[in-house]
Amino acid sequence: MRSRLRNKLIAFILAATILPIATSILVSHFYTQSRLEDKAIRDNLNLIHQGKLNLDTYLQSVEQNMRLLYHNTVMMEILENRTDNFFSESRLFLTEQEILRSMQTLKYASQDVRQVYLYVEQARKSYLLSENRLVRTDQGAAPFKPDIRREESRITPPHPMSAYGKQFFIYSSGDVFTYQTALTNIVDNIPLGSLSLDFSPDTIKAICDELYTKGSEELYIIGPSGEIMYQAHPDPEGSKKPVPWLQELKKSEARAERGYFRSEDASYNGIHIYETIHAPGGSWLLVKGVPDSVLYKSQRELTGIWTLVGVIFLGLATVVTIYVSLRMTAPISALIGYMNKIESGNMNVDIRVKADDELGILARRFRSMMHTINELILREYKLEVANKTNELKALQAQINPHFINNALQSIAARSLQKGDREVYSLISSLGKMMRYSMKTEETIVPLKSEWDYAKSYIKLQKQRFRDQFEAEMELEPGLESILVPKMVVQPLVENYFKHGFDGSRSDNIVRIVCRSTGDRSLLHIEVSDNGLGIGEDEMTALRADLEACMAEMGEPGSHIGLANVLSRLKLYYREQTTMEIDRGEDGGFRVLLTIPIMQEEGEPE
Repeated sequence: MRSRLRNKLIAFILAATILPIATSILVSHFYTQSRLEDKAIRDNLNLIHQGKLNLDTYLQSVEQNMRLLYHNTVMMEILENRTDNFFSESRLFLTEQEILRSMQTLKYASQDVRQVYLYVEQARKSYLLSENRLVRTDQGAAPFKPDIRREESRITPPHPMSAYGKQFFIYSSGDVFTYQTALTNIVDNIPLGSLSLDFSPDTIKAICDELYTKGSEELYIIGPSGEIMYQAHPDPEGSKKPVPWLQELKKSEARAERGYFRSEDASYNGIHIYETIHAPGGSWLLVKGVPDSVLYKSQRELTGIWTLVGVIFLGLATVVTIYVSLRMTAPISALIGYMNKIESGNMNVDIRVKADDELGILARRFRSMMHTINELILREYKLEVANKTNELKALQAQINPHFINNALQSIAARSLQKGDREVYSLISSLGKMMRYSMKTEETIVPLKSEWDYAKSYIKLQKQRFRDQFEAEMELEPGLESILVPKMVVQPLVENYFKHGFDGSRSDNIVRIVCRSTGDRSLLHIEVSDNGLGIGEDEMTALRADLEACMAEMGEPGSHIGLANVLSRLKLYYREQTTMEIDRGEDGGFRVLLTIPIMQEEGEPE
């Protein structure tokens, strides 16, 4: 038996260890790779799309700044130079001052603008605004005229800042983009000249820096003709070499404005994600390259971790297999023997397995479990005996009220025989109250029953206090048959006699009013008096006690009847019932209870 068990354990543990680990490594290798690529493509598509939106917004702002010149009426008249000769010697100074102001407006419209160059076709003059200085047309030399067609706009790739053929020293360094646009009279289609705007690539670089990981990924902006407008890793010599995947990019762009493709050649293996940017002069392509070394880095790390885990667990499995084969069979046999004795009915078997390993723990836990079972059986037996005792006491408690009720009926009959009708009336009222309270099976009763119960209670209190108080009771007609929880009216009246009745005066008044709202959806039960009342601090404390009573289902220090009524109503109606307490109109105490009016089957309307 031991040999068979040992062989089975060895085979099972090795299989249970090697097979899952080998399967996990294979799944990680073949499945995780595709998942990582899909996730990288989705994430980078979203990232590049956000960068595209930012670049679109920036280029649109630059284009709008260029169009500011068309909104300057005076400047357009100068460029057309038809109504008057703005470039005559008498008007040249004022004309150039207006040109300066217009060019300054363009320069300061964006912090990236470095130079503004204006060529005026009608006057064959040109102006360069650089370093806050306006450089006019050189004497004796033809002005530089950009090679740009009518109604054309374009942005040239980054290049060193030019002086546009003027004898002017450029103090600024660094490459700039040049936005060139032809100025045209749109109505007459007359060429007016051209406007060139040199702006630094700082903003474009800042946007692009957020789109790739430096040192591992690459980012390009490709112009309409395939020229490199921006490159994340410029060539060390400063040249912009043609990218080998440009043709594949053009094919993908023809199918969709955004997407991705895989590049595999001698210099690069990975994926490229691209977005189309609508720029002046033609569409740009924003391209991000993610090499396989970055794309599958986490996959390679995961495969390495799984391989290491597999080796560790394989070694542990071998050790555990040897341990199980040598130490496990004998304690198991002993434990099985103890179980057989327990199965035969001996619940007090002393289980002794001398082992400090898991089998020893199992034996001790099993022994503890048997001890617990024995205690639970004894406890259950005692609990059943206690329940039987409580049932007997409850039965006896039912017999006593019946005996008292029967005795009261006998006394009432004897009083009637003796002619004492007042005593008979009082005993009858008390008997009615006892019969009402003894019907414990009734939890929902007609409002008329509650009203009669409260009347009987007030009648008994009248006998007790004689003429020291008056009771005013008002029940709205038509409410007698609606159903309410039992014992909700009398406790409110009893609260007055416990806490508000002033025995030193004879004009005490207690008012009980039951009325409904206009739509007959809510019932208001109001009990007010002109008694002792309570102070403002005590009123605040009582309200807090009632709230705490509902939160914790406890009892406040006083006014227990109010808490009891509110607790039962909350249990039945939940949040549809409210209890308001405040001073009465005559200075006493007032309780207003609001509950939903119920249908005959006992559900709120």
